[in-house]
Amino acid sequence: MIFPHVLLILVLIMAASVSAADAAVTKWKTADHLTNYYEFRVAELMALRRVLTQSEPASFNIETNLGTTNAAVTETAEQNWQIRITTTHTDGFFRATYVYDPRLESFLSRVEYH
Repeated sequence: MIFPHVLLILVLIMAASVSAADAAVTKWKTADHLTNYYEFRVAELMALRRVLTQSEPASFNIETNLGTTNAAVTETAEQNWQIRITTTHTDGFFRATYVYDPRLESFLSRVEYH
């Protein structure tokens, strides 16, 4: 015969184990999403470095393990560069746009799209 307090303890232990498993899965999914985000940021920064090392702005494509990274560079009316970087992969795309001032050698703004 199982005593009621033993049954209550077993139910509490099972509830705690289910809760702990759910928390572990949630942490794993969050870590996976952050890993993907930062991998895209690294690909984006590699493309930015390549754009900034060129003497004249030019568009190009880079193949990475994430997919294809495309950098399109246009000059704006204020003599700034608008750098649009798009990484296309199997699950969709990641896009960011930078405004760069070559005279000051600094970024004026950054907009990110998912």
